[in-house]
Order: sequence, then C-alpha cells, then structure tokens
Amino acid sequence: MNAAEILFLDKGIAPTTVEQITAGADVAKGTFYLHFSSKEDVHAALGQRFVRMFVADLEKALARASDAGWNDRLAVWVKTAASGFLNKGPLVDMLFHAHPRPPEGEANPITDHLRALLEAGQHAGAWSLDDPQFTAVFLFGGLHGAVDDVLLGRKRVGLARMILRLQRHFSRGVGLPEA
Repeated sequence: MNAAEILFLDKGIAPTTVEQITAGADVAKGTFYLHFSSKEDVHAALGQRFVRMFVADLEKALARASDAGWNDRLAVWVKTAASGFLNKGPLVDMLFHAHPRPPEGEANPITDHLRALLEAGQHAGAWSLDDPQFTAVFLFGGLHGAVDDVLLGRKRVGLARMILRLQRHFSRGVGLPEA
C-alpha cells in the first residue's frame, strides 16, 4: 500500500498502473491480486488506513486533555483534526477528493468520534444538544469545507488562525462561550 500511496501522490490515481504498484512494492502481480482486486481497492484501503490513523490521533490528543474542561477538549479535537488535514494536504486531496464519502451505509469514523465527544460533554452537563449526531455532522462538514478552501488555494490563512476560527465556531455550535 505504501508503494501505491507514493505513486498515486506522484503520478495520480488514473495514470498509475498495477504493474507500477507491484514493481514499487517489489511483489509479484499475483500477490497484489491476493489482497486487492484493483488499484481502486488499494485507493479505498489507503483511505481507510488514513481514517484509522486520524481517529487514533484524535483519541491520543483527547487522552492527553482528559483532565481539561469540555471547551478545552473540544478545542483540542478541532486543533488535532484541522492540523491533521492541513499537514497532510496532498494525501488528503488524493484520498478523499476522488471518493469523498464513506461507502453507502457505512458511518464516518471521524464524525462518529466527534459525536462521541459531544455526547460525553452532554452527559457531563457541559452543553445541551438536540441531536449530537446532527451537530457532529454539521460541525465536521464546516471544518472539512474550511480546510478544503485552504488546501485548494481559495483561502490563504495561517494554521494557527484557522484553528482559532474553527475552535470559536465549534464552541458556538455547542453553545459554549469562547475560550
């Protein structure tokens, strides 16, 4: 998968061949087909791997902030998510702008992670939300759109300023005063 990721980033998905992937990975073509049916399957697997690692980074960041207040925990989540996308811009673009949604019927693990944080904060009395799932989807959609504006060159803003703006909007979105 690492060889495919490098090739997809360098050449693009469409021009990259299975032969180039297997040569880059130093494996036989038959070995490739034991694990994947096409290069599109590798692309999907790369996206799933990124999401798993991304959620693990969110979990680690929140674990380090476990003694913080809910506004601070939410701010940590936003900073980690925005930084994670912006610091890996070309990879995020390659992985998700060709296939931006999870397969039909599957949940988005990143949105699920945010929903769990929102539900925990609600259970602790930090905020009151009518629908934590809707709020998670809405807030993550806003974060994703704002990050895309930067990644696609439509908006020029520094990382620290972007994170602060997002943190403010997330705080407002759950009814908290700004930190």
